[in-house]
Amino acid sequence: MTVTPAWKGWARPGRATEVDVRLTSGAATRATLDVVADRHAVGAEVDLEPGRAVRLQVPVASAKRIVVSAAAPGAPPQRRDIELAQSESPLLGVALATDERVDLEGFHTVALAADDLPRNASAFLTIDALVVDAPTLSALDPRQLGALLAHAAACGRVVMLNTDPRVRRLLDGAGGCGGRALMSAASLADAKAMLASSLAVSMPAAISPGVLADLSRPDQVVWNRVAVALAVYFAAAALALLFVSSLPVLVLTPALAGVAVLALLHAKQPQSQLVVWSEGESGSQVARYQAWQRFPGLVRERMRVPIPPQLASSAHSCESTQALRLDFDASRGSFAFAEFETRLFRQVSLCYAGSFPMARAIEIAARADGMREVRNVGTMAWPRGALLDRGLVHDLPALGAAAHTTLGEQTGKLLRDAVVRTALTRIRPDGFAALWELELGGVADVGVESKGWLLVSMASP
Repeated sequence: MTVTPAWKGWARPGRATEVDVRLTSGAATRATLDVVADRHAVGAEVDLEPGRAVRLQVPVASAKRIVVSAAAPGAPPQRRDIELAQSESPLLGVALATDERVDLEGFHTVALAADDLPRNASAFLTIDALVVDAPTLSALDPRQLGALLAHAAACGRVVMLNTDPRVRRLLDGAGGCGGRALMSAASLADAKAMLASSLAVSMPAAISPGVLADLSRPDQVVWNRVAVALAVYFAAAALALLFVSSLPVLVLTPALAGVAVLALLHAKQPQSQLVVWSEGESGSQVARYQAWQRFPGLVRERMRVPIPPQLASSAHSCESTQALRLDFDASRGSFAFAEFETRLFRQVSLCYAGSFPMARAIEIAARADGMREVRNVGTMAWPRGALLDRGLVHDLPALGAAAHTTLGEQTGKLLRDAVVRTALTRIRPDGFAALWELELGGVADVGVESKGWLLVSMASP
């Protein structure tokens, strides 16, 4: 077993990274792999064949020490301890085929080869900015390229150096935050200037798990079951005191009621709740999202829950102090299950982040009569939603491609529910945006209550 960390072993505290694990065996066997970083662990089952190397890129928290171990029947266990260099300064990754160097004030520069770039988008969170030239870009495998583009779509700062015009056209619109995250430069001097200019302007921060939690409906299942359990217990005790004179029965009744209470709490596990918030800019090819999934606790037990496949690549605990074990599917290269311990009144949450293709584009034009014309300038129809116009909320009808509608100021309402309040904090006070509910039927499995929204901002008319 050999283990190599991404980014040449550099990381930022509290972020994610990746370890590249290579396993070989002299005989056909099934190996168990464990990667432990602080209170977070990743496990995988790997089928090995004689003389054939298996390579896994495992996303993991960027702890100071990562312990990787492997075991197989009839073979001595293997263990590797990896020490990550934790940088307090922002990290600038420079992936160039030449020996040239780029330095930015206040940044620590890490010189990278193509194989040093990770294959999981979450591992790019370690790097605060990246410069990659055309030869290195062409040397990336499809998973690396996909992870790089997903990072750019999530508003990660990336500068492409000396890329072919056809490649630039292909990547046009693939960067998040209105394309400001993905830049193209003709020289290292231009790349440095672009990064300096980009870093002078803050990208919109990702929405926090706490805000996502506020968008979920209050979960009364646990409280209701506890209330019913206590009512059963005290009702049984009261009836026994009123109608039973036998001492053995008086002693036995509370015990039986206690058993009933435990049975009620161990009844069917309440549904988990999934909240997805996504954002994009009108005309962009991608929207980025953050998701939050809550698992309510009823009793102290070990839970094993499936992770939605569409969100699995970025699954992680919302709290660094929460002990969590993730099962890594070696064939898919993503997480499949999560294991954690729950207790009464203690919920466990998983967080996800990523991007998805978006084809919604909207334009607003002010008319002389005070009305506003709203036009669908995208290639697909959109459903009913809401238009946020300088603090007012208008009903936005479903519109087909190239269709339009008119809205007047008198139709706006001062709605302030949790969703609208969140949307208003994500745009400028004088800004415009469209808000739609997301259809998550293909994401959430049965047994998961899901809710999601897409916020698309646009230029002022």
